[in-house]
Amino acid sequence: MRLTTPPLAGKFPGVSNATAKLLSEFEALRVEEKQEFVREVIHHLLPWDSGPLSDDVAAAAGDQLAAMLDEEERAS
Repeated sequence: MRLTTPPLAGKFPGVSNATAKLLSEFEALRVEEKQEFVREVIHHLLPWDSGPLSDDVAAAAGDQLAAMLDEEERAS
């Protein structure tokens, strides 16, 4: 008997099949739908404190997000 890897498992290693399916469907959304989805996910998260966030870390995260959104916009 040969075991096969589910199609999504290769694309999203280390996550459950349910999570891989959600990620795959998320990637298919338009940019506006992705933003709406992320807002809703954040709204449903439990409050938590990750500690202080430096300006450098916040700026780097913003730069990475802007670059990702620019790339997606150029691709569509």
